[in-house]
Amino acid sequence: MQGSTTGIAVGQPLIVREIGNAMQTDFEAFYNIPINKFIRITPLIQVITNADNRNENGTIFVGTLRTVFSF
Repeated sequence: MQGSTTGIAVGQPLIVREIGNAMQTDFEAFYNIPINKFIRITPLIQVITNADNRNENGTIFVGTLRTVFSF
């Protein structure tokens, strides 16, 4: 769709070997969809592995639907 934007990101917050037994990694993907010149909708998904630098915390999945009104 014309005017749409997509993006992906991978990040690792504070890395300290003395805290926890694993390395937290965050993944994010989004797709920004313009509905008209005033409204945009952006669905996104985030996946967090080894939350809080601990492998026993498992994987966290977060889904978001953001709507932006510009006027």
